[in-house]
Amino acid sequence: MRGLDRRRRGRRAARCAAPGLVALTLGALLAGCAGGTAAARPAVCRGRPDGTLLPIPPELAPRVTATFHARMTPAEVARNGVLRCDGQAVLACLTGANLNCGPADRTRRNHGAAVWCRAHPDARFVPKFATGHTTVFDWRCAGQRAAIAAQVQQVDARGFVRGAWRALPPTP
Repeated sequence: MRGLDRRRRGRRAARCAAPGLVALTLGALLAGCAGGTAAARPAVCRGRPDGTLLPIPPELAPRVTATFHARMTPAEVARNGVLRCDGQAVLACLTGANLNCGPADRTRRNHGAAVWCRAHPDARFVPKFATGHTTVFDWRCAGQRAAIAAQVQQVDARGFVRGAWRALPPTP
């Protein structure tokens, strides 16, 4: 019996350490992983994989506006924001003029910047309407070639812009 328990613990540890296992449900992973249970996961996240973008339900709108210190109606929050789950945390993002709530573009080549630079050689910057708002880089032109000027946004482990997302406080 002891050997069987040891093998089960080994399989559970392997499941918990293996990122991106789509075949296993998140609830099953949390139930068997250290410290987590499916019941501890917020209701909005149950049965959904981490990183999935979700609409903001009306009952969470007040927590989102409080977290962002925003003055918005629940309808505006629903229209301009999204949620995603990360373990037991619920993260929210509200879009703005240049805010990206989707996955960040970390590619080191940008088609829009390349087109801009062919038309504007040696430009000191490439505007966001050319590069897109999802890139984590500022771009410039070196002759007619696009070049990265600087990385201006950091991403989290799931590839989302770190500064755009905030954790909602747990329900009281």
